[in-house]
Amino acid sequence: MYTRKIEPCPEGFVKAGKPVFGTFSGVPERLDIRGVRNPYSSFHFLPPLVTNLRIKSRLSYFFSIGNYVGCIEFFDAKVFSFEELTFWEKSTKRRFVYRAIMGPRKRFIPHSLRSGFVKNNSARRYSRISWDKEHRKFSFIFRMAGSKTVPASNAAFISRMESEDVISLSACNPSPTSRRCTARFMQVMPIHGALSTREADGQEKLMDDSEGLCFFDMARYYMKFHSAGEYLTGLGEVDGQNVSFRLDVSSQEAVDSYSYNANVLFVGGRATPLPPVRITHNHGLMKTWNIQDTEGMVDLLFTPASDNYKLISTLILKTEYHTIYGSFEGMLLTADGRKITFKSLDGIAKKYRIRL
Repeated sequence: MYTRKIEPCPEGFVKAGKPVFGTFSGVPERLDIRGVRNPYSSFHFLPPLVTNLRIKSRLSYFFSIGNYVGCIEFFDAKVFSFEELTFWEKSTKRRFVYRAIMGPRKRFIPHSLRSGFVKNNSARRYSRISWDKEHRKFSFIFRMAGSKTVPASNAAFISRMESEDVISLSACNPSPTSRRCTARFMQVMPIHGALSTREADGQEKLMDDSEGLCFFDMARYYMKFHSAGEYLTGLGEVDGQNVSFRLDVSSQEAVDSYSYNANVLFVGGRATPLPPVRITHNHGLMKTWNIQDTEGMVDLLFTPASDNYKLISTLILKTEYHTIYGSFEGMLLTADGRKITFKSLDGIAKKYRIRL
């Protein structure tokens, strides 16, 4: 069976100019990869002040609670920042999408994992994700004004950090060239909260306080000028246990992806590193996806239900991406050999191409 060693968190992900590669348990103090020596070897004369500008950050929060499933993502490219909140009503498959572009700032997504927040605050769009390790607090709040095509919405989700179902994992992996790296922090948490929507005619729909699950993900990477990939996030309850997983295939992955990847299954208070997978959708994005590995630990089908497609093209940026809501069916294997099987588990797939 595939195994990948999980080590205690290091004091930093870069030491003496070199990345510290591996998979780590617990919550690191900081998610910071600045200071890698000559990450772009063909431009070895560039100082760290310049090469650090190529580090991009992404923060994601996926949630499934009550009758809603969705995600919010913040992308920090230094010259600009981008936010998108997308969620669906499970019973009707109705999609709600809110976007915002923010201008340059020193740092939009913080380095500290001990305490911090990321926030967008405008007259029509307010969203805030905050965490405080010492006081065991983690929250996500949003208030979105409506328009002709989408109703107003607001929500507040609070995580119970003392729960045994709170699981964390970090990874620092080489890019296709080992001079560069990608660092990620992932945490699964139970959530409690409510969500409401209000149509333009004043009609309101309120979801009572409910229990759910969220998947929090923060990543930093020395970005290539052209990047592409797809990743899948599943979360929900199986046989009375919270289950969540992340499977990723991208142009940023290591050549030796068996030793270094960020694929993981969270279940029963434990994290199981998963092997690299192959994701295929030969009949189109909105037809069934097949996700399998070569070790017999991953055998899934993903059935799309709704696609949120977006193309952004400017002088300095071109990005094309799909955010697809659907359901998973299949089997995952834990490190101790236990099969986790399900026929309908909420999931979101992301497929993207970025030129920056």
